[in-house]
This record gives sequence, C-alpha cells and structure tokens, in this order.
Amino acid sequence: MISIRSKLSLWLTGLIILSTIIGLILFESMLREAFHDSIINRLEEDLEHVILATRLQDGQIEIDHQQLSSFYKPAYSGRYFQLNLPNQVIRSRSLWDVELEIEPLADSQKRVWQAKGPKNNDMQLLSIGIGSDDTPNTATLTVAQDLSIGRRVFSEVFGTKLAINIGMLLAMIAGIFIILRQSFKPVKKIQQSLAKLRQGEISALETQHIPSEIKPLAETYNQLLDYTAKQIERSRNNLGNLSHGLKTPLAIMQQQVEALGLTDPDAAIAMQQQLDQIRKMIERKLAAARVTGDMLPAAQMTVDKDFTSLLNTLKKVYRHKTVIENIHNPQQLSRIPIHREDGMELFGNLLDNAFKWTDSCVQLSLKKQHNHSITITVEDDGSGVQQDQLALLTARGKRLDEDVMGHGLGLSIVKEICEQYGFQLQFNASEHLSGLAVSIVIPLNKPAI
Repeated sequence: MISIRSKLSLWLTGLIILSTIIGLILFESMLREAFHDSIINRLEEDLEHVILATRLQDGQIEIDHQQLSSFYKPAYSGRYFQLNLPNQVIRSRSLWDVELEIEPLADSQKRVWQAKGPKNNDMQLLSIGIGSDDTPNTATLTVAQDLSIGRRVFSEVFGTKLAINIGMLLAMIAGIFIILRQSFKPVKKIQQSLAKLRQGEISALETQHIPSEIKPLAETYNQLLDYTAKQIERSRNNLGNLSHGLKTPLAIMQQQVEALGLTDPDAAIAMQQQLDQIRKMIERKLAAARVTGDMLPAAQMTVDKDFTSLLNTLKKVYRHKTVIENIHNPQQLSRIPIHREDGMELFGNLLDNAFKWTDSCVQLSLKKQHNHSITITVEDDGSGVQQDQLALLTARGKRLDEDVMGHGLGLSIVKEICEQYGFQLQFNASEHLSGLAVSIVIPLNKPAI
C-alpha cells in the first residue's frame, strides 16, 4: 500500500501541475485576445488618420502622405492602406507593387478579417465603406498590419511566461518534497524507534521530541508496553511461587508413597504415576511461562556475545573433556529473532547436549536461506543417533543412554520453545562431523521480537 507521504506528494504535485496548465491556457487565451484587440484598435486609429488625410483635389480624390505616419513609406514595412474607388485604386507606398484584393463595401459597412499579404505574410485587415449623398458610388478604405512581428512578440512574451511558470512549478514540486520530508521526519524517527524496540535496544518510545499529533499514540503505546510487561512478570512470578510452594507438599507425598510401597505396592505404584504426571505438568507450564513468544519486544539474542558466552560456560562445565568449538557464520549474522532469555535456554540445551555426547569437536553454523529464513545447526562428532531413534529425542524425560548424567528434559524444552515461536526443529546425521546435527529453522516473514 502506498505511504501517506507518497500519496500527499503525488496529489499535491498533480494539483500544482494541473493548476499551472490551466493558468497557462488562460494566460495564453487572454494574451491572444489582448494582442488581437490591440491590433484592431491600432487599425481603427490608422483608419481615422487615412480618412483625415484624404481630400478632393480638382475632382480627384487624393491622400496626403505628409499627414500619414512614416510607417507607410518604406516598402513592405508591415503597415499598409488601400483605397478602392470605382475607377481607381490608391495604395500606400509600403505596398509597393502589391495590390490587395478588397471586396467593395456599402456606406459605413465595416469588415475585419485576415488574409495573406506581401511576402505571403498573414495580415490583419480592417475595411470600411465610404459613400456620399451626391453619388451612388462608394469607396472602400482598407488598412492592414503584418502579423508576423506581433506574433513574434507574442511568442516571446508567452515563452518567457512559460519558462517562468515551469521554473516556479519545479521549485514548488521540490518544495513539496522537502516540506513533506521534513514534516515526516518525526514519523521516521518513530519508525526507527519501533525497530530498536523490536530488537531490544530500547525499552520504550521517546516522546519528548515528537509532534503533538502523534504524541498521544506513542504515550499510549508505552503505557501498553509497561502494562503488558508487568502482567507477564506477575504471571511468571506467580508460576514460580506456585512451583516452589508445591515442592514441599510433593516431597511429603513422595515420602508417603515410598512408605506405602512397603505395605501396598500396587497402590504405591498408582500414586507414583500420579505424582510423576503432576511433576511433568508443573515443568511443562513453567517452561511455557519462560517463553514470551511475540507478546513483547525484548532484547534479541546476539550471535557473537551470547553464543560465545554459552560456549565459554560449557567449556568450564565440561572441563574434563578437550572440546574444540567452532562458530561458522559466513554471512556475519549479528542477531537472532528470539527473546534473549529464551534463546539462551534453547541453544544452551542444544550445545549442552552436543558437549555431553561429543568426542572432541562441536560446531555451530548459522546461515540465512533464500526463502527468508535462518538455519542454525549444532553438530558434534559423537556416536550419533540411529534413524529410528531420532523421534524419541524430544520425548519429555526420555534419554537414549541412561549411563550419562542428566535429567532428560533438555530436548523436550527445546521442542516446546520451538513450537511457541513457530520454529522448525530437525534432527539429522551430521554431514561434516560423525555425530548428531540438530537444526533450528527460523522464519523471517514475521516481525522480530
């Protein structure tokens, strides 16, 4: 979906472009009309001047050129007049050897039109019919102006206006993008803060330097985070208290069952089964409570720091063995999208199991796949597991070798954490080492915790 910033940019840019185009069309129409009116007004003035310069001399109509503008003297100057009499045509010197084709008009009749003139240029013409009460014949006086010069001026004025408008349009579009970019900077900071919150770098959104329009939203989000964190912490504390509170009654009941076994073995076995189920249920619920899942943003597990810490701790635990550990991270992944406490428990159990069964080498591999997932594999060079026994590894309390010390809950807790987060847990024979390879496939198409 298109962002608000992009939508505003497109709408405002389109509105400005449309307004500029409409303004240019209106300006061109008004300029063209003003240009045409100015030419007609000048032709009407020229018409009056020519009429004033016309006189009757010895029965002949003459036009005194001395009373006319000097524009009518040079050949093809662009200003012309022509008087059409019944038996004579009087032209301005500027027409030179060109005679205009004029339609005779009745007395006081006017005509405005355009036609081709000298040098095949367009001309604007104005004609008027001149008559007398003494004679039925009328003369037609025509004045004309070449349009090429005026059109060149028109093009220059409109071109200048067009260039100015385009410059202003580009400036306004740039201004829109700059203003929107500056206006949405606080939103960008909120987005960056949410990313940091998701990665666990901060615990709440900063609300001091954000606009008042979105400040209530950020404050409400912080309140929700605080409330949810307190609720989770309270639930964990209650479960922990419940676990510790049940230990003493269960211990007493265990003693009673052992005593009962001396007198009634069958009843003791039945009671022992129920006690075992209670212990398993408590352990399962405690393990689920430790897994926060996607409920709250929290500190993610870092590859270099946390995995190195786990390996160093296990080396001290298994100091009686000489183990070579190796972290293979060719893509330099820095974070794992899992709550740090859950990740330490998940991979701590896997690495603990690898150290327990290895002969001399443990390898941790991290790889980002093309299907937008991360595969983390823990391998050892121990004796491995038979293919038909791999499914038994995640059974709670089930161990394939009872001679090795351990409570047998590690891999089942790993399975519960993976199910809570939606990770894939895979058991295979190691391709690089001779032992077991346990892989965790972490999808990246869901928001990081």
